[in-house]
Amino acid sequence: MKTLCMTISILFVVISSAQANSVKYLCSNEINQFSIQFNKKNKTIITGNGNPKKYWTESDYDFWQTASDYTLYEYTFKKSLNKLSGSLRVKSHHLVTSENKWYDYKCSVSQ
Repeated sequence: MKTLCMTISILFVVISSAQANSVKYLCSNEINQFSIQFNKKNKTIITGNGNPKKYWTESDYDFWQTASDYTLYEYTFKKSLNKLSGSLRVKSHHLVTSENKWYDYKCSVSQ
């Protein structure tokens, strides 16, 4: 019983500290890997080594957009219930050809 209580206490401390620091995620798929960092105070996000972009939230989802040359990128990030992981869906829309591509990433909390 003493061991069970100790294990539960340690698990609670680890999960609580991870949730408190869950502002940076490492996202990857079969080809790419990059980090995203949320600044909840300023409602901005930094993707990789990029500049901060504003994001908005609805329910368990965070949304933001970036643009590069003739391509618009739309990001949708869904946190898991414990906020230790998430999934990122990126839509790439080419403004000239109107071609859309979708990219899916699995993300986990990173320190």
